[in-house]
Amino acid sequence: MGVHSGSERVLAGLDPEQRAAVTAPAGPVCVLAGAGTGKTRAVTSRIAHRALTGEVSGRHVLAVTFTARAAAELRARLTALGVAGVQARTFHAAALRQVRYFAPRLLAGRAMPELLDSKARIVT
Repeated sequence: MGVHSGSERVLAGLDPEQRAAVTAPAGPVCVLAGAGTGKTRAVTSRIAHRALTGEVSGRHVLAVTFTARAAAELRARLTALGVAGVQARTFHAAALRQVRYFAPRLLAGRAMPELLDSKARIVT
């Protein structure tokens, strides 16, 4: 399957609003819609379309969402669309990863504060 057939497959079945979001020029796109209207499909299709057409490399994309379940769903859908390398994480997991990466460089030898991987230890 060529690049164009892969990107055309991604566009197939999208409604006009979803297609507009998927094919919008590079840059931020705001997708406001109610539950069950295809927001996740539009977001994953936008990432897949841009990756399959060569506009971006999947490894340069970070998709963030609110729940681990939604992040897993993003990863599964992108894999099914043939896009590899995209990082899909919760906002918390993405921020925690960045703090752990950058903090040692910024703290200049000072001890890093304790960071919690989960709120489970503090919620009773």
